[in-house]
Amino acid sequence: MKLSTLRANPTNPRIIKDEKFQKLVKSIEEFPEMLEARPIVVNPEMVVIGGNMRFKACKAAGLKEAPVYMATWGETKDRQFIIKDNVSSGENDFDILANEWDAVELAEWGLDVWQPEKADKASTQHELLTDTFVVPPLSVLDTRQGYWKDRKAMWHERIQDHGESREGTLSRSDLMSNINNGVSLLDPVLAEIANRWFALPECKTFDCFAGDSVFGYVSDALGNTFTGIELRPEQADLNNNRLQGRRSRYICDDGRNVAKHIPATSQDLLFSCPPYFDLEVYSDLPDDASNQKDYTSFMQLLRTAFTEAIKCLKPNRFAFIVVGDLRGPGGAYYNFPNSVKDIFLNAGMVLYNEMVLVEPLGTLPQRVRRYMNNRKVGKCHQNVLVFYKGNTKDISKTYPQLKIQFDADFDA
Repeated sequence: MKLSTLRANPTNPRIIKDEKFQKLVKSIEEFPEMLEARPIVVNPEMVVIGGNMRFKACKAAGLKEAPVYMATWGETKDRQFIIKDNVSSGENDFDILANEWDAVELAEWGLDVWQPEKADKASTQHELLTDTFVVPPLSVLDTRQGYWKDRKAMWHERIQDHGESREGTLSRSDLMSNINNGVSLLDPVLAEIANRWFALPECKTFDCFAGDSVFGYVSDALGNTFTGIELRPEQADLNNNRLQGRRSRYICDDGRNVAKHIPATSQDLLFSCPPYFDLEVYSDLPDDASNQKDYTSFMQLLRTAFTEAIKCLKPNRFAFIVVGDLRGPGGAYYNFPNSVKDIFLNAGMVLYNEMVLVEPLGTLPQRVRRYMNNRKVGKCHQNVLVFYKGNTKDISKTYPQLKIQFDADFDA
């Protein structure tokens, strides 16, 4: 029918605000066939009793006519229909929306993916996230919070790894010199969430640039079997002594030889915090990634090692990589995190999560005044990149709902 013959209902209780209305107009312009399935409903007086916003949007879209359904129920049922037609029955399953639908498209189509009425409840539940996930599973991981510090202290008490074999390795005053009294050491809480969030129960984990004993200890304590490849004999021996009597082990070899020690498609989680080029030089061994002559050679070594490591990973499994950018001789960043992304993407994995690990400031505030002479801001974060090998739609089928029982589910 011609839209000019229809009249809007002055008592219609449903409204759409400007932005949502424009999305409805756009939807009608792009998908007019939808009107055939959802016609405008009018009474015999040609007053719209269903689809007032569609009627208004059709006119805004420049349509002259639209499909119409003539209702002859009578005034009592007309009034009932006006209300019931605007009732939203049921609720959205946000897990399905997040995993099966594109959030940008949902927003463009006008769906409130995040319902305002749920905000207060979510805010209250946020305080309980640490009970469920160790730390809140958000894109910013804040190591300065009390819940993080307490958990970290507990792990350090168990592991007793204080970086003894890495003292004096920091070659430049930078982010890492703020950590662990000038010795870089993997944060055990980061190791814990990597295992809890992205590994399977009693699975196999590995690292081709193993370094200290933290990840191996944490992974083993949580019921997994870890294999680490570590170039330096003294570090590998120290790590194995610390894990004596446990399932996990460290193998002394070049990370590029990971496939010689670990069968293809046999592992469930690849974790790594690789060397940050020459920020921390671990040894004078020619195969040491931190001892390469230039950044290009360094990246080639990492590319070979990670590409081989990815082959050891089973399908439908995660890789959890901790990286941080660093400056070259002229002060410009190398763009290290993106270089690592390229390695994994070129090997067929997808970037699934990206987080920022915020570190304690330490002595950075005292040094940042000097940095600002060259307009360098003080860096107090690292990047955490989570990649997935396989079809991301299979994640919920492969990984069970996360249920954590603190301290009761691993050997002290």
